Amino acid sequence: MVTNLLYSLKVWLTSVMIAPVFHLVIMGIKHSDGTEQAGEICRTYIMLTIFELLFSFVTWFIFFIITILIGSYAKNEIAARAIICAIGVIMVPATFMLTLPDYRLTIIGDFIYLIGGNCLCIAACSWIYKLKLYRHPEPVE
Repeated sequence: MVTNLLYSLKVWLTSVMIAPVFHLVIMGIKHSDGTEQAGEICRTYIMLTIFELLFSFVTWFIFFIITILIGSYAKNEIAARAIICAIGVIMVPATFMLTLPDYRLTIIGDFIYLIGGNCLCIAACSWIYKLKLYRHPEPVE
C-alpha cells in the first residue's frame, strides 16, 4: 500500500509541477508580444501550482484508492498501467468541470492548455513510475 501511495503521489505531484509549465509555454507562444516579465511568469507559475494542489487534492485521493484497487486485482502490470492511465486522464477534465462548473472547457478557454498538460503528465507518469501489484492469496479449500 505504501508503494501505491508513493506511486500515486509521484504521478499527481509531477503533474502539478509540470503542467503549469506547459500552460505558460503555450500561453507565451499564443500571446507573444514580448511584454511578459520573468517575475510575472514566476508568479503565474506559483499561482497555477497552488491552484492545482488545492483543487486536485480530492482527485488525487480518489486516484490513490483506484490505484490500490487496480494494483490488487489486475492480472498483469501492463493492464494495470493502461487502466490507471485511462482513469487518470479522464479524471483531469472531470476535476476541472466539477471545480469550475460555469467555465466552458473549450479550445478558446486558456484552461484547456492546463488540462492538456495535466493529461499528458498523468498519462506519461503512469507508465514511467514503478507500480506494485499485490497478489491475493488463493483460497484454501
